[in-house]
Amino acid sequence: MSRLPIEPAIRQTVQRTARLALEVNEWATRAARPERLRVYLGHDALAVCHFTGRFKPVVRHQAILRPGSGAHGLAGQLAALDAWLDAQPMRGEIEWIVGIDHVRYLLLPWDPRSAQDAFCRSLTTALFAQSFGGDVPIDAYQLRFGPLAFGRPRLVSLIANDAIRELAAFSRRRACRTRLIAPAMSVVWDRYFARLKKSAGVLALVEGPRLLRVGYDHGHVTTFSIQPFSDTRPSTISGDATWIFPAHYLAGTAGGALTLDGHMPNDDAHLAYALCGVV
Repeated sequence: MSRLPIEPAIRQTVQRTARLALEVNEWATRAARPERLRVYLGHDALAVCHFTGRFKPVVRHQAILRPGSGAHGLAGQLAALDAWLDAQPMRGEIEWIVGIDHVRYLLLPWDPRSAQDAFCRSLTTALFAQSFGGDVPIDAYQLRFGPLAFGRPRLVSLIANDAIRELAAFSRRRACRTRLIAPAMSVVWDRYFARLKKSAGVLALVEGPRLLRVGYDHGHVTTFSIQPFSDTRPSTISGDATWIFPAHYLAGTAGGALTLDGHMPNDDAHLAYALCGVV
């Protein structure tokens, strides 16, 4: 007699248990194969790579996105990314690789007081005004100081605060977590540091219409300059370049290419920055 009212309760318990097991399985799958979006903010386009997997990432999708007609700047690029994510939805982490349009660089000369944070900031402020004038205050940038080494100059990256806020807001709007916002030069440097610390030379990085020339000595930056660049005249990369990135620009130069697995020299150069540090 008592079995009849118990059966619906048992059935509900079984259903709840099954739903819970399904949720746990989905959570375990996401934990084992987390989704990650890596976006390079190039001069005229975005390079987007969608990865899954933590220890051996697999590229699921990759694309070059350009702002629509009439759209300009970072807002136009993010609008193109929004549309792409509507068609390729994901939830996870976003890593932003910030290109030369949104970053400025300064090389601080060595000084015995370089270990003092206040001194470094004061020196950066003075060099910033000297290099870029007073049109944009230094407070409009977030300062990223490179490693400090005795007797060596110190590289400072300055990322526009407006850009950082826009990128963080975009991640939140897409229900993603911002995992990284880093200058492209730093990403390449970290990826190939094991190679750079074994020798001295010049690292040549091409970002759209700009060529970044980084002199180094066994893992320490010694010189830094930014020059105009045209991909129709590859010879603008002088013969003293030891390493060149992306490998797309190797033709006609004497330097060696910093290659990436899965990225061929004829592939779009923007993608190299999005893949760098992952593959």
